[in-house]
Amino acid sequence: MAASRMRRFGAGLLGAFGILLILVALLLGYAARSLFNEGAFAQRVASSLEDPRVANFVAEQLADAVIKAKPDLVGLRPVLVGVGRSVVTTPPFRAAVRRSARLVHHAVLSGAGKEIVLSVQDLDLLLESMAESHPGLAKKIPPRVSAALGQLASLPGGERTVMLARFANRMRAMTFLFLFLGMALCAASAALANSHRVAILNIGLSLAGIGLLLAIMAQFGGDLVGVFARHTQNTPALAGLGAAFLGGLMAWAIGLTLGGLVLAAASASLLERVLLRRMALRVQVWLAGPQPLMRLRLARGLLLTGAGAMLLVWPLPSLVVAAWLAGLLVGFSGLREAFVASLHLLPQIERAAPSARQAPRGNAIALVATLALLLLAGAGWWLARATSEPTDREAVTACNGSAALCDRRLDQVVFATSHNSMGGADVPGWMFPNQDAGIGKQLADGVRGLLIDAHYGVPAGDRVKTELEDEKAAMAKYEAVLGKEGMEAALRIRDRIAGKEHGAREVYMCHGFCELGALKLVPVLKDVHDFLVANPGEVLVIVIQDEGVSPQDIARCFEQSGLIDFVYRGPAKPPWPTLRQMVEADQRVLVMAENDSEGVPWYHPAFEVLQETPYTFHDPSEFSNRPNRGGTGGSLMLMNHWIESTPSPKPSNAAIANSRDVLMKRLRAFKRERGRWPNLVAVDFYGVGDLIPVVRELNEGPPVAATH
Repeated sequence: MAASRMRRFGAGLLGAFGILLILVALLLGYAARSLFNEGAFAQRVASSLEDPRVANFVAEQLADAVIKAKPDLVGLRPVLVGVGRSVVTTPPFRAAVRRSARLVHHAVLSGAGKEIVLSVQDLDLLLESMAESHPGLAKKIPPRVSAALGQLASLPGGERTVMLARFANRMRAMTFLFLFLGMALCAASAALANSHRVAILNIGLSLAGIGLLLAIMAQFGGDLVGVFARHTQNTPALAGLGAAFLGGLMAWAIGLTLGGLVLAAASASLLERVLLRRMALRVQVWLAGPQPLMRLRLARGLLLTGAGAMLLVWPLPSLVVAAWLAGLLVGFSGLREAFVASLHLLPQIERAAPSARQAPRGNAIALVATLALLLLAGAGWWLARATSEPTDREAVTACNGSAALCDRRLDQVVFATSHNSMGGADVPGWMFPNQDAGIGKQLADGVRGLLIDAHYGVPAGDRVKTELEDEKAAMAKYEAVLGKEGMEAALRIRDRIAGKEHGAREVYMCHGFCELGALKLVPVLKDVHDFLVANPGEVLVIVIQDEGVSPQDIARCFEQSGLIDFVYRGPAKPPWPTLRQMVEADQRVLVMAENDSEGVPWYHPAFEVLQETPYTFHDPSEFSNRPNRGGTGGSLMLMNHWIESTPSPKPSNAAIANSRDVLMKRLRAFKRERGRWPNLVAVDFYGVGDLIPVVRELNEGPPVAATH
């Protein structure tokens, strides 16, 4: 008798530990897919904005941030909150939230930083367009506003929550070990038990019960998170955020519940109905029958009191849970009946196959086991396919203006590109421009590739003087074109144009000589940054002709402008990411240097990445697609397509070169000779002719490159 009790105790202990390990494995698996993955974490934070509780809280935080930057707007707080609610629903705002959430994710799991804050930068850009419907409000929005949406201290448990997340992240590699160990312990428990089938029944029912608890957590866990919030004003937002993170657990709960039911029903089909009725009677007696043990009676009383309180306080959730319980009972009965029916059909199968030699009971067990395994495999397959990612109604659905481009790799997309992009005809004081308008207008019109020149310059009078001592290679190139005497004449003109030097040296965009036109690099990069903030589905390519400018100074300009936040940081070689992957990672600007990129990992050597064509043509008949810089080794293609007319580019030449007939003829020749369409089609005066519609037409066709 003692041995039997010890055996029963040991089997129960092994089963309990096995079920616990299975639960831990499932939770770690869910966390690995939903919490510890940077992209999934950021997506869940963004999707929480669909919850009105979160949206209202965020709108108030946005209004407070604006008022903090400009206190005189306090009287317009209700208007600002209303504008904030409109902003929260836009793709640009959600993209900004995803970008910040990635930084928070890194800070939490790496342990970097003491203050972990989820904030939104560039709030002024996001608010201005929405504020235009309110007369005068857009002009009052202060520049460079950022808003803190939440911080570590407001999380339930604060630092302890973060410590638990870091510990679980380190343990996630143990997921499959815990799962297999848990299953092994459950099997050992069933083998050790006096009644194997009853033990399997109990294990199955326990797994189904845990699945039910997980379903309750997925459905109502957000409200429980709000209960434990430290600050009552944040409670609704935390409840909505908790719901966004716990909602995906429902698929895993259903999978576990279904697996447990199948296991329990399969075992129950091999048990006598008398035994099942006896087990049901025990449950009924425990709940409503006479109970001589006062400890158990107290427990029963507390349980029933709690159930009654839940029905009174939370009637709808309680009814939902009651319906789930009823569904489990009906499902269990249905599965058991299906297994029993299969067993009754077994004799007919045996008569149809007289050569079968197995004992009938062995056949029954084998049949039940096979059916159970098939159902469990189906549940596992469904769970593996079920996504735990939230759907974001405001997610980006088009990349560079087309939904079809989102799933194409970068090297399968054509980019309308401007040559000497910085030289716009609308830029004050710019002589000999190559383009109709500046970079901001180019981006708005559909240009997605920028070829720019960077120089060091110093303010001199009302001009900028080029620091030529840093540009010996460039000077040699200019002298080869102009000749020695021409170069000397150009330098004399340069000195007469420039006034007395004043101010510090800075990085400018100029074409050859800054005296003929110059723009500081940082403000223009800020315009590019602002465009990307407002257009979260756009991907750009920037090639910098860096005339003596160090990679470190280029990197500093990107940091000061904020464009560093959007720089592509992956390898600049096949397999390239798709545009969707670049958009989701918010790394949407590929940056290359013609000369020197050493020391800046995201600043790639252009002619290790690009193959280009020649670029000096004086007549359309001279257009050539033969390899030039970059040879034939790069994975991206640049087609230079303009008519040279130094020193002054001519729109009349662009009207010829950019016409549909001439441009398509060159493109088709390029494809025949190089085996694919080019990625960058670079022209002068992008607005003259048909560059944008031709590029759109190419992108609507088959991908430009074969699969690598």
